[in-house]
Amino acid sequence: MLSKRVFTLLCVIGIAVNGIGLFTGVMMIDGALYALIAKNMVLAGNYEFLTLHGFDWLDKPHFPFWCTALSYRVFGIDDFAYKLPAFVFWLIGALYTYLLARRLHGGHVARIAVLVYLSALHLLVCNSAVNAEPYLTGMIVAAIYHFHRAYRNNTFHQLILGALWSAAAVMTKGIFVLIIIGGGFIVLWLIRKEWRQFLNYRWYLAVALLLVFILPELCCLYRQFDARPEVEVFGQKGVSGIRFFFWDSQFGRFFNSGPIKGHGDPFFYLHTTLWAFLPWSPLLLSAAYFSVGRKTKIGHPLVWGTVSVALLLFSASQFQLPHYLNALFPLMSIWVAQLLTRMDRLPAGGVMHRIQWYSGLLIVVLLGVLSFLFHSWDWWGYCAFIAIAGGLALVFTRQVSTNNTLCVSYSVGLLIGMFYGGYLYPGLLTYQSGDRMAHFINTRIAGGGWPDHIYVLDYEINNFTLGFQSDVPLQAIRSGEQWETIGDDCWLAVNTERMSEIPDRYKVEMVASFSGYRVSRLTPKFFYYRTRGAQLGQFHLVRLKRR
Repeated sequence: MLSKRVFTLLCVIGIAVNGIGLFTGVMMIDGALYALIAKNMVLAGNYEFLTLHGFDWLDKPHFPFWCTALSYRVFGIDDFAYKLPAFVFWLIGALYTYLLARRLHGGHVARIAVLVYLSALHLLVCNSAVNAEPYLTGMIVAAIYHFHRAYRNNTFHQLILGALWSAAAVMTKGIFVLIIIGGGFIVLWLIRKEWRQFLNYRWYLAVALLLVFILPELCCLYRQFDARPEVEVFGQKGVSGIRFFFWDSQFGRFFNSGPIKGHGDPFFYLHTTLWAFLPWSPLLLSAAYFSVGRKTKIGHPLVWGTVSVALLLFSASQFQLPHYLNALFPLMSIWVAQLLTRMDRLPAGGVMHRIQWYSGLLIVVLLGVLSFLFHSWDWWGYCAFIAIAGGLALVFTRQVSTNNTLCVSYSVGLLIGMFYGGYLYPGLLTYQSGDRMAHFINTRIAGGGWPDHIYVLDYEINNFTLGFQSDVPLQAIRSGEQWETIGDDCWLAVNTERMSEIPDRYKVEMVASFSGYRVSRLTPKFFYYRTRGAQLGQFHLVRLKRR
């Protein structure tokens, strides 16, 4: 179905489209937050403590911040250096998707699986709006691959590699990732009635190795929190970082009993998969359907077992976010790829092709409409490009065949990536008022007269982009008592809605104001260019002097 030369060319194009996000800015909230914490780590020269605006921070483990800090040390503190490590782990995910698919189903399936992986919507999105998920996507499929080799070949070094990748995943997201890594193996052993695997010493040795490998994380948590009970986190003192790592951050979110709460919906990940895995989600549903048939046998138990266990776990959780699905995309890609290689022999092959073709047509039209509605300065160029590129892809793939199904889906997936990474994402960043305030500060700081730091009010999301981009450090004000410690002639960055929190004893001198919007939460009124202006808020830089 794919020659090596054509496959290589398509991979280069796919990687290039995903790499567009490397050269754009960092979006709030998570991306800017993580970039700022890693920046603080480098500036303080302290790689054990995670801090935000001068306070200790406890939510995510250290591994992504260590990777980002290393990138900062090599390339400098900027957007590219923040995004590069995550992009590398995403590439590792593509490599291990190929290796695992080839091991389970052969080279043809492996090549198609990589193309599916390169063009899945939410992976494309997360390579621009970087958070912890690109790291996790590569780590989990790598751990599954090495554990599968250890399972089949009984090789000790593969067990070590599997435990090492699992430890990296745990130090990125927490111990719940082990359920994703091990869930498919449990299903596989149950299906094949390999009861002895549950008592095999190798898997208990892997757990012991993992505990050894995560010792750096446990040591850092102990030194920052358990050994310093006076530190205030989540509004209370005496918080154990190790307990939070093993329980509150994982089981606390699952049962909604921890300090960070959510609202679970058992159908959330069903409808989320339909858009997050575009343009391949119709084929994924087909693969799931044919997996239950005795004659077709689409899907390996390790693949659909991992996906099923993880989706059940996610759906039962009370804390749900769309990007949690990304870690399953390598397995979903393999599942869809095997379906495609057998599509010509399936009774509904023509139906599947038509669904992909017409959904591709709908997506191309929708991208053109969205380009117009958002109305960035180059909207007409993107509309023309989408019409030409999408039209050509659709015209040459009308005939029913597996190659055409693959081609139209891959083309449409990359068009979505180019629309988001090259058009929508950069346009959204222009409405991040924290970025613009930081640019204002940095261009004027050389003239003197600027303080050693700028105060901010805690829990304002604009502070994250301001803190990452600004050359002047920030210091958060968390309570009314802290105002008593602030002297005369200080500087404050504050939203209009919170200006009333400034004590009356200060005279407020307006320095600059910047309009902006929380672009990570889009609404139709903001997206449409004619109604956007009324949705913008103001982020002010003010100078406070005692009356």
